[in-house]
Amino acid sequence: MLTLTNLQTTSGGSPIVVVLTLLGLLVTAVLSLIVASLVIRGYRRNRDPARLYLAIGLVLLTTGPIVLQFVLTNLGSPPGIRSAVANASKLVGLAAMLYAIYGASRPGRRPRSKRRGDRNPDAERSEESS
Repeated sequence: MLTLTNLQTTSGGSPIVVVLTLLGLLVTAVLSLIVASLVIRGYRRNRDPARLYLAIGLVLLTTGPIVLQFVLTNLGSPPGIRSAVANASKLVGLAAMLYAIYGASRPGRRPRSKRRGDRNPDAERSEESS
């Protein structure tokens, strides 16, 4: 007969490993917030909405799941709920970052053919024909 065993039957572990893991998670969260604050500072300077979405995505992708897992664990929620909420945060964070790259409008940017120094092939053809 086939018997199933839980893969996560123990909690905790070596105190050194637990402390190093928590320290690593804390450093990850703090560095993520520092980078996000720098990106937000750039947003305030340039008013580029892509930077704002990038900062939101970064926080939701890195700091959000860490904080959510920690809070939900201390509230006693089931592991499946914790995992689902953390993964949803990662998914929304990645979507925000993709929107920052591909979808956010960038005011003040001109199309490539309209930039100074670029040649306009249509204008050259009309000059040649006249």
